Amino acid sequence: MLKYTEVSKAFGELVAVNKLNLNVEAGTILGFLGPNGAGKTTTIKMSCGLVKPTYGDIEAFGISISKSRKKYIKNIGAVLEGNRNIYWRLTPIENMEYFAGLRGISRKKIREKMDEYLEIFNLKEKRNVECGKLSRGMQQKVAICCAMIHEPRILFLDEPTLGLDVESVDSMENIIKKIISKDRIIIITSHDLKFVSDLCNRITIIHKGVLVLDKDISFLESYSDNITYIIETQVLQQEIKNDIHKNFPVYIEDNNNKTQIRITLKEDNEILEILNYLKEISIKLFNIRKVNFELKDVFMDIIKGDNGEYARSNFDI
Repeated sequence: MLKYTEVSKAFGELVAVNKLNLNVEAGTILGFLGPNGAGKTTTIKMSCGLVKPTYGDIEAFGISISKSRKKYIKNIGAVLEGNRNIYWRLTPIENMEYFAGLRGISRKKIREKMDEYLEIFNLKEKRNVECGKLSRGMQQKVAICCAMIHEPRILFLDEPTLGLDVESVDSMENIIKKIISKDRIIIITSHDLKFVSDLCNRITIIHKGVLVLDKDISFLESYSDNITYIIETQVLQQEIKNDIHKNFPVYIEDNNNKTQIRITLKEDNEILEILNYLKEISIKLFNIRKVNFELKDVFMDIIKGDNGEYARSNFDI
């Protein structure tokens, strides 16, 4: 189990993480979500021993980071900035040997493990190619191999799909499913909420340093009755977007010279309110369609738009 007890971190007057209490059982793939500046990175850095908590404690399978940091760290592996974790002038094999050496593990001891990871990550044909010459997806895979070379029971993956194409994202998902086990924990931070909902079996959301959601992924099934619409309009000015955020529980993004407004409702007729609003301010509509309810809709209902305030809640979570 990975256990957080009243974990807090302050930088001067700024409280980045505020009294985090969380227990993560072995066998869990946890999606650790939140908007930029929510406290995700600070939490992970504390979990990896890179930043010391101002208050509280973290335990990995009963070992406290504050009381026995060296033993605690043996349980931890992390890829914090994707392909930047590896040395581009070294090959996948050389990178794994180097990071094993930092842990005091000899090449002889890890030879079999390296071959196993090269097989799992489909890197056998690239084992002697400099990492700088590999695709970003392959570089991400090498970084995960290096993070796992000492066989940690807890693995942190920060934005593992960043910059990857669709095929590489699917490959990354399959690999993570292969490496999870009943005695291992994988914690993923990502802005790719579809990737998270397809892969993770538990979801947490942190906002302004506070844990605001902690649920098994099955909780999404209880919201199948909610109705989600996407409204496509002319490109909206930021002032109008801000006004919509203030009045409606929406997610707004620009795409292909259009603005997409995503809104989740309980009743079909509730869509009339936002349509009338857009009509009143003379916004041109291109398309309106229903879509399946997704994790994104829960996330945006909790975390409201650009100003980071709580959204009004359309459904109980």
